[in-house]
Amino acid sequence: MTDSGEGQAISLRNWLRFLLPSLLGVMIFLTPVEVEGSTKVLLGVIVDWIIAESGAGMRWFCLIVFTGAAVLTPLFSYGPQAGVLQRVLPAAVPVLVPGPYATAARMIGGIVALLTFMGVGPDWMIDADTGGTAYYSLAAVIFCIIGAGALLMPLLTDYGLLEFFGTLLRRPFQAIFGLPGRATIDTLASWVGASSIAVLVTSRQYENGYYTAREASVIATNFSVVSVPFVFLSADIAGVGDASGTLYLAMVGIGVICALTTPRLWPLVVMRDDYYAPVGKQIHEQVASGSRLRWALTEGLKRAKTGPTPRAFIREGLATVLDLFIAMMPVAMTIEFVALVLYYHTGILHVLTAPLVPVLNLMALPDAAAAAPGIVIGFLDQFVPTVIASGIDAPETSFVLAGLSVTQLVFMAETGVLIYRSEIPLPIHYLATIFVIRTVIALPILAMIAHYVY
Repeated sequence: MTDSGEGQAISLRNWLRFLLPSLLGVMIFLTPVEVEGSTKVLLGVIVDWIIAESGAGMRWFCLIVFTGAAVLTPLFSYGPQAGVLQRVLPAAVPVLVPGPYATAARMIGGIVALLTFMGVGPDWMIDADTGGTAYYSLAAVIFCIIGAGALLMPLLTDYGLLEFFGTLLRRPFQAIFGLPGRATIDTLASWVGASSIAVLVTSRQYENGYYTAREASVIATNFSVVSVPFVFLSADIAGVGDASGTLYLAMVGIGVICALTTPRLWPLVVMRDDYYAPVGKQIHEQVASGSRLRWALTEGLKRAKTGPTPRAFIREGLATVLDLFIAMMPVAMTIEFVALVLYYHTGILHVLTAPLVPVLNLMALPDAAAAAPGIVIGFLDQFVPTVIASGIDAPETSFVLAGLSVTQLVFMAETGVLIYRSEIPLPIHYLATIFVIRTVIALPILAMIAHYVY
């Protein structure tokens, strides 16, 4: 009787470890709620609340992070006391010893953030469109999104939810996309949450042995789509809010076409189906005889049994957040800053994209010369194409640029940096090639839809 009672207690505990975190994760990341006339997920509500409550304090927070990274990184990496600091604080080495390029980006970020905060320096550096946007207004939003998302993400990934859905949806996802069923969660997390959260989920799953290098690469570059609210925001900024529903449907259709096409082309087609070497294969999506639902629950409960304790959950989440804030954000926002400076204060982008003007003219898109930079600058940052679109009078051209901003997916200022910093083996020239492929697929489709709508 005692053994039986203990077995029941353990079983009940497993059920609670599976259900409570998973349901909370679904509620936070995947459940739309109506707030003041707009639809958001609970994570978005949390982010909005943090931004509203922090007020001017968020500006100070951004300054501290960017300048702190700029000061500590060279001290730990190249200063005369670097060896001593690394021996005394070995846990800081992975974050504060990133290599020369990331060190340079962090130092640039710290300098520009400080000058922008003080209002000292040339206009091209510190005005609201460049330094102000990159290191404060936009950075504040991204800090809150990836901070809250990374801290709470294990609710989706570590307590059996992915195993449950992966088992249920294995066959359709494998048949259509050649991917594990658990990849559905990545897609849902980005469609109703944020693409950065989906990349974090994907990289975590690869590093834990649940995706191969090819699967993680395909998912990160084809299924980490922008969120539903961002689609409507892009449409409003671009001046085509009346066609936001059409823009969303276009994103879904183009996303499916790209997901079916891109993995069959170089470079994704040559990616190896190898699991992350330090952990090996951990996924087992085969289904035993009997009910698929029963087997899915069995797999979910098995994973929940090994899920982190509350203390480990908080400790690992805070470590992830700190790593993203110090290691990823300064580099990402420096890329954002460069993109904004190039667009607002130089003519370089217009010169480089001049060969695209005849292509846009062939598609009968007005203001081709003004729109051409928006086709390629999305590789650096996803927001700039919509900014360009807002200054164009032709709605069909604005629609195309807004569509590109939500379908190209690979933009270095956020998802690109997250992918590059993860263990997913996607070098920058692979990311650039995938960006080009997605653009070549999306551009004519968007042009046809734009001419039909307008």
